[in-house]
Amino acid sequence: MRKLLLTLMLLASPLLASAASVSLQNTGVDAGGNLVGAGQATAFWTLSAAPVGSSVALGSNPFRFRHPSYAADTSVSAWVSPGSNGSAGAFGQYVYDLSFDLTGFDPATVSIQGLFSSDNDGALWLNDEPLAVTSSFAGFGTLTAFSLTGGFVPGVNVIHAMVNNGGDPTAFHVQFTSVTASPVPLPPAAALLAAALPALVLGRRRPAGSTRGALSRAPG
Repeated sequence: MRKLLLTLMLLASPLLASAASVSLQNTGVDAGGNLVGAGQATAFWTLSAAPVGSSVALGSNPFRFRHPSYAADTSVSAWVSPGSNGSAGAFGQYVYDLSFDLTGFDPATVSIQGLFSSDNDGALWLNDEPLAVTSSFAGFGTLTAFSLTGGFVPGVNVIHAMVNNGGDPTAFHVQFTSVTASPVPLPPAAALLAAALPALVLGRRRPAGSTRGALSRAPG
């Protein structure tokens, strides 16, 4: 019986995992999701493209940096830059990527809302989809709302944020305000298994002091 329960739990674990939430990280946070201090390296967003002559390494993470003329940081997100002091060192476009996994979720049901800004002009988009939001050359005083509601694929997806450095300092800011997604519908047999598993586990645990197969005889 114990081996049967273990087998059922292993089979059901991917189904139960689908109840987890989609994980997205704002700019300006560390690996634990906490805001870092000014000038410190952040996590999750990685550099995938840089202009010729840039000394910023591909695959590196940006640093928290905010110029006084930028829109304010929030309690959960902050401006970030290729350089700890806001300097990228080369003019041109820098693209940072955020990967996230939709395994267990129905891509057609995913909806992501957020805020974006950049210094100088920039854009944000999903996978190879059209641009979801753009910012103007001097639009860094405000955060602009964006919405991603299509173009998602099963498994790993990527959100791209591009900032065009027209002259240091340069930085960008992304905050996710809402993320919703529905799990992939379970086949009937799998749904039955997931529903029955808790009852099987509880049934296996008998109260202390209980007996099995005990016979009693009335006094003669």
